[in-house]
Amino acid sequence: MVSNGEGRETVRCAVLGLTVLLAVTGCATAAKPQPTAVQLTVDGMKLADASDLQAQAEAQLAYTLEYGYVARAGAAAVSCWFARTGLESEVDKRLWCGPVQVPGTGASTDWVPVPLKKVTKNGDEVRYEVQSPQVPEKGHRSTPDGKLVRTDGKEFDPKKQQDLTAGRDFLAVLPDDGKRSNPDLGLGNVDIKLRDDLLATAINGWANPDIWYTAEGTLRAEPGSRLRVLRMKVEKPYETDSGFHRTNWQGFAPQPSELALELPGKRQPLPADRLPANGSVFVVYTVPDPQQGTETLALGSLGAKSLEQRVELPSGRRTDNPPHVLQRAAAPGQFHEATQKIRFGDRELGMKVTGVRLGRQRPIKLGESQYDVATISAQDKALLEVRLEATGNLPDTAGGSMTKDLITVKLQDGSTAPQVGARYDGGPLPFAIVVEVPADTRSVSVGVETGEPVLPRVGKTAVSPVDSRITLALEF
Repeated sequence: MVSNGEGRETVRCAVLGLTVLLAVTGCATAAKPQPTAVQLTVDGMKLADASDLQAQAEAQLAYTLEYGYVARAGAAAVSCWFARTGLESEVDKRLWCGPVQVPGTGASTDWVPVPLKKVTKNGDEVRYEVQSPQVPEKGHRSTPDGKLVRTDGKEFDPKKQQDLTAGRDFLAVLPDDGKRSNPDLGLGNVDIKLRDDLLATAINGWANPDIWYTAEGTLRAEPGSRLRVLRMKVEKPYETDSGFHRTNWQGFAPQPSELALELPGKRQPLPADRLPANGSVFVVYTVPDPQQGTETLALGSLGAKSLEQRVELPSGRRTDNPPHVLQRAAAPGQFHEATQKIRFGDRELGMKVTGVRLGRQRPIKLGESQYDVATISAQDKALLEVRLEATGNLPDTAGGSMTKDLITVKLQDGSTAPQVGARYDGGPLPFAIVVEVPADTRSVSVGVETGEPVLPRVGKTAVSPVDSRITLALEF
C-alpha cells in the first residue's frame, strides 16, 4: 500500500516526466513546422475544389506511367502541383505532375502539364475541370517556371537539382565529352557496330551499374528495375554527308533512319535531336529485374526501300541478315586524293578523285533538277560512289550530264561496273558517279574513256585520257 506522501511524489514525477516529454515533442515540432492548407486563386478568384483537381490529374497521369509515355524519376509517388505565378496565392491555369522522366531526355526531372478548363463562376469563386495530360514528345521536356504548391501548403522548386530514382521505361541520352576512359567510368569494352547510309553507330562501352553519376545528379534504379549504360558513337550522314544536302527530291526527301532499344515489353526510340551529328553519347536506361528477355539495338532505314537491322546487347550477336556492304565501313578514315590528266578539247584538265563511299543506297541526280536515292539490286552488291573534281583551265560548260558516261570504274577482273547514276552541276565533269560492285570488292580503277560528247556552249568536244587510270584501294 502506498502512503499519501508517496502517492503525491509519484504523481509529481509523472507530471514532470510528461512536461519534459511535451517540451521535447514541442521542440521537435518547432524545428520542422507542418505546412498549412492554403486557398489558391486563379485570376484573383478562389479556386474551388483544388485538392480534387490534384487527385483527378494524378489519376489521369497514372495511365501515362502505365503505358510508358513517361517514367518514374523519384522515390516518392508522382503527384500533381499548381505553379505559382508570382503572387502568394495566385496559380497558373494548369497542373504540373511529376517528377517524371520523358524517355529520351536527360537525367533531370520532367513535369507533365495538365490543362484546366473553366466550368462555372459563382461570386468570387471559380470552378475548373481537368483536361488530358499534355505529355511531351519523346526527347522533349517541359518544366514549370515558378515554384510549385499544393493545397495542403507543401511547396517544391522544380529547378532544384536532385538525385533520381529511375523507374520502368526510363531512358536518358546524355552527352559524352570523351575525356574519361571506360575503366574510369566502370564500363566494359565492347565493339558493336550498326550502320546504314543515313545513320551509323558504334557501341564501345557497356555496364549495368548500381549507380550512375551524371551532371544532373546521382541515378539509381528503383526496386524491380536495373540500370544499363551504353557508350555510343553516332554519326548522321544525312547531316554530315554532302551527298544528301539536296532540296529537289523526287517524291519525299530521304527519311532519317531511327535507332531504338528493343527491351522486354517495350520499344524505346532514341530521339534524333538528342543524338549529335558526329559525336558520342551515353544511353542510360532501365530493364526489368530480374531479366525477362533479350535487349536489342535496332537500326531502321525508313522509306520505300526500308530495312531493319538488329544486334543483341551486350554480346553483339546479329539477329538479322543485313546486306554484306553494311557490315563494312562506309569510307576510309583518310583518303589520299589522286588525279588523272585528260585532254578536253584544246585544253588539258585534271580529273581529281576526292573521295569514295560504299553503301546500300546513294543519292543520284535525275535529269536537270531532281534527285533520288538508288539502292543495290541484291544482298551481295554494293554501291560505290566516287567523288570527282575537275581541275585546271576549265571550259565554260555545264557538261557533267554528257561526260558522266565517259568515266568508268573497272573491277580487278577487267570488267566495267555498271553505272547507276551520277551527280553533276555547273562544271565539265560530274562531281560524283555511282556504280554497283560486288560487296566484297577491295580494289577498283577509275578513269576517262575516249569520246566526243556534245556540250552546252562549246559543242562537240574530244575527250581522252592522258595519264593511266587511278587505282582505288577499298580496304576499309
